[in-house]
Amino acid sequence: MASLGHIAVGAAASRVYRAAPLARPSLAAVVFWSGLSFLPDADVIAFSLGVPYEAEWGHRGATHSFVFALAIGVALGIAARRLGRPAVRTGAMAAVVVASHPLLDILTDGGLGCALFWPFDGTRYFASWRPIPVAPIGLAFFSPFGLAVAIWEAVIFAPLWWYAFRKRGAVSTRRTALRAAGVGLWIVMLWLLTSTDPFRERMLAAVLRDTTEYAPGFSEEGFATVDRDQTEADVRSRLGEPFREVLWFGGGADACTQVGLNSGAVERANPPDACARRGVRAGLSRQEVIDAAGQPESSCWVYSQSRDGGFFSARGVCFVNGRVDEVIRRWVRD
Repeated sequence: MASLGHIAVGAAASRVYRAAPLARPSLAAVVFWSGLSFLPDADVIAFSLGVPYEAEWGHRGATHSFVFALAIGVALGIAARRLGRPAVRTGAMAAVVVASHPLLDILTDGGLGCALFWPFDGTRYFASWRPIPVAPIGLAFFSPFGLAVAIWEAVIFAPLWWYAFRKRGAVSTRRTALRAAGVGLWIVMLWLLTSTDPFRERMLAAVLRDTTEYAPGFSEEGFATVDRDQTEADVRSRLGEPFREVLWFGGGADACTQVGLNSGAVERANPPDACARRGVRAGLSRQEVIDAAGQPESSCWVYSQSRDGGFFSARGVCFVNGRVDEVIRRWVRD
């Protein structure tokens, strides 16, 4: 979820929709259109109902499709006509705002992709460029990491915020100069937040006092060759053994759902009692876990860590059904 990004889209849409777009939108309009922008994330209720993330009606599934956005647009267009509001304009704006949600989500660096073309195609799609860190879900958003993501998004979507709430005034040389300076500053900040070029990485490493430690056999050159749909064997041949691995298994409420390995041996298993009943315990190897619990539905391999709890350059690879689904590359704090 690109949390503040969705609100920014809604705020900008509330101004575009106004009959007098030069005037600032009302708070009620901003709340309505921002809420509509968030609507696809109503599918998070699937987690509490036991629906798997990757299922058709799981998170980022059917409600993150263009068909869903079109259906909402049609419904609101009909409702607008009955309320004496412009039907086509309302329906079209609603469809665009709802569709913007999955289009922003595919630019995030976490979770699964979005089922953009459901029900015709259940494939989860991601963009090749993913500059937006995925926001924590629920109350986890109100955490230090959630705050960092919020600041990140506030910068990325600054032009939308400016458009939505700017006050129209007389054009002056001073105002023009301030706008030019603001655009320049935004471009620099965008480069610092989203670029992966070596100069930016070296600069951030110096500013953040980089404490990254990489797994033996890891190299940035090899990491750059890892791409979606490669097999676990492909990744292992390029990067060697990871520091840690997390395996996720399906099943009911009493199933062994998550197993964490460190240096190839089980370090933790959750829920502990359910995993113990399956014979999964500390010290087992990866293969012994698979023999006891079956093939994992998904897994993540961790190739970097902090030496002393400071900032480090996170490098990892996540798999779904044994093939690369996500490549993790971002700065984090341990």
